[in-house]
Amino acid sequence: MYFLYLRTMYAIGLKAGGSVGHTAGVIHALAARGDLDVLSNDELASVRVPVRVLRPVIRTVLPTSLKELCSNLQFLFQAKKAKPYALLYQRYAAFSFAGAYLAHRWHIPFVLEYNSSEVWKAKHWKTESRGIKRMAKTLYNRFFSVPIMQYIERYNLRRADLVVTVSDVLRDSLMQLGVPKEKILSNPNGVDIQKFSPGCGGAAIREKLHLTDKCVVGFIGTFGQWHGILELGRAIVRLAKSKKEWRDKVRFLLVGDGVLMPELKRILREEDAQDMVVLTGLVPQNEAPTYLDACDIFVSPHIPNPDGTPFFGSPTKLFEYMAMGRGIVASRLDQIADILENGETAHLVEPGNVEELADGIIRLVQDETYRKHLGESARKVVAEKYSWDAHIGRTLHKLEEIREG
Repeated sequence: MYFLYLRTMYAIGLKAGGSVGHTAGVIHALAARGDLDVLSNDELASVRVPVRVLRPVIRTVLPTSLKELCSNLQFLFQAKKAKPYALLYQRYAAFSFAGAYLAHRWHIPFVLEYNSSEVWKAKHWKTESRGIKRMAKTLYNRFFSVPIMQYIERYNLRRADLVVTVSDVLRDSLMQLGVPKEKILSNPNGVDIQKFSPGCGGAAIREKLHLTDKCVVGFIGTFGQWHGILELGRAIVRLAKSKKEWRDKVRFLLVGDGVLMPELKRILREEDAQDMVVLTGLVPQNEAPTYLDACDIFVSPHIPNPDGTPFFGSPTKLFEYMAMGRGIVASRLDQIADILENGETAHLVEPGNVEELADGIIRLVQDETYRKHLGESARKVVAEKYSWDAHIGRTLHKLEEIREG
């Protein structure tokens, strides 16, 4: 069986983050089930199969939206149907339409991986800017970027034979947009359970970062608006004040970077808690398992959407945490609460509640037996249900159902 994976999102040089792990996981799972061609506009971090790269011709100082549109046009002229593909698989991006067009032109099934509405994110996840720059961004988004993004989003959904979402919330939102329920698969993210496994190199990281004798609480992510990184910062401050005797015992290993990093640093600095935190910055995706293996406890402090709508995500970090077999403190939030069972595979807390988050971390630091039970149970569940192979297996089974029906 022949498969084609298309990667056209304009994120050049991306080395870390949930999308990197997701892309590699899906590609490897597809490659294990057939003959896979991968066509991309950039090298793909952590991907172990051959990738044909069509580097964008236009890489000037233009808005990302225009560069992604041009890159997709380039795909239309340069991509060739090399084999009788059973499907074309593409991760949806804001200005990417090449997959939908090529699959239609070549008469092959189109599987659209839909992780979120880019239109919704453009309206609700805004970066800070002021003055003329802010006015220009507002006008550009309102009259150009968002209308085109909305058209492309609907075009992709209309052309797709199967839309793979990562949560029930996204499935329901798609149905409200008129996408038939029978062509939607709610399929949570997954993990490479061989790559993310206990004992994969954390001892060296602990020694390198002077954490050998510490109880290490870990977080990994891109410090985005939905990650709850500021709430975690405030929880660290609370713990530092209430457990002063732990200042030399406990360390928070925060792996990643992003738009909220400056605000996090300010919180830690002004409350004199920075000595309890190790900030690594971004690390390559293939090194992520070793950093997670250096931790005793993980935190997943995700917060609700700013407009009050249900949380639609399926954090890849959640499944990576589970695979590492360590105790997890996580928000009781939509899919996170569906995947994790309080007291069995994680210690769940109210989303955005800094006091509960701090108390949960304290509980796991104090109770080694409890956190070991949580970690062992989580590892067992993720191995049974949430490997990338199981994820792709559900996708192919659903596509077959649609084609037979």
